[in-house]
Amino acid sequence: MHRIWLVLVFVACFGFSYDAQAQVSVTPSWLAEHLQDPSLVVLHVANVRADYTREHIPGARFLWPGWMAQSNPDLSFEVSPVAQLDTLVEGLGITNDSRIVVCHVLGDAAAAARVYITLEYLGLGDRAYILDGGLEAWKAEGRPVTKEISGYNPAKFTPMIKDGVFVDLDYVKARSGKAGVRLVDGRSAQGFDGGGSAVGVFRAGHIPEAVNLPFSAVLDAANRYLPVDSLKTKFESAGIKPGDDIVAYCNSGRTACPVYVAAKMLGYTVHLYDGSFEEWSRQEDLPVDVKEQ
Repeated sequence: MHRIWLVLVFVACFGFSYDAQAQVSVTPSWLAEHLQDPSLVVLHVANVRADYTREHIPGARFLWPGWMAQSNPDLSFEVSPVAQLDTLVEGLGITNDSRIVVCHVLGDAAAAARVYITLEYLGLGDRAYILDGGLEAWKAEGRPVTKEISGYNPAKFTPMIKDGVFVDLDYVKARSGKAGVRLVDGRSAQGFDGGGSAVGVFRAGHIPEAVNLPFSAVLDAANRYLPVDSLKTKFESAGIKPGDDIVAYCNSGRTACPVYVAAKMLGYTVHLYDGSFEEWSRQEDLPVDVKEQ
């Protein structure tokens, strides 16, 4: 009885039905209704600042993805140190009580997904959401955009690190091939199979025992996530079973992020191998599978 009451309170206060997908994404109409909520922070995720200054949702704050993931001499796209992320989040005016909506631009759903995952890592997973379809979906409904950059104050934030969101090479080595663990490669079929040249990796192919679910397969033509029933079908067709513990990876830990988000929508326990195949392929003592031609 208490559980039903809590569900009804969530629906009444937060404005959408209590299902798996609603915990991860929101629609433009929901955002329009809640845009003036004092606890709401909209993050406009863009690889180039000009894509923010040209137009954005009123009140949105600019977030360059490179602030949350950085290159280093060993790997090209790794989650930033916690202290750096803490400073960034506080500078964006985010507190532990904020509700955050992440908005991508120019169809870059992977960028928004990566930001969402990083916020989950910082302990904000139950308070962060993706605007499904990003700025393009917002504009398609005739919603307003602006060039005006709204001011906001820095805030106090305390990271509550969620272990297991990002996992490393040792984690994957220890669990690869284990019952109930499914490695999911979010690259294209060509990248997974090892066909053509190995771009960005030392050896072509994929991690043994992995299955292929290209990140584009979980999105529609407008870069919105597929409905839950369709996502279930995609996962089952890829050989992912209900209850599997998923480790998602790609070339460098970016394009696998929509697969991670889709897995969360379906209720899976999911992790992101941050070093991904860029790291695995360079460990010459580790096996790599290539599809027979």
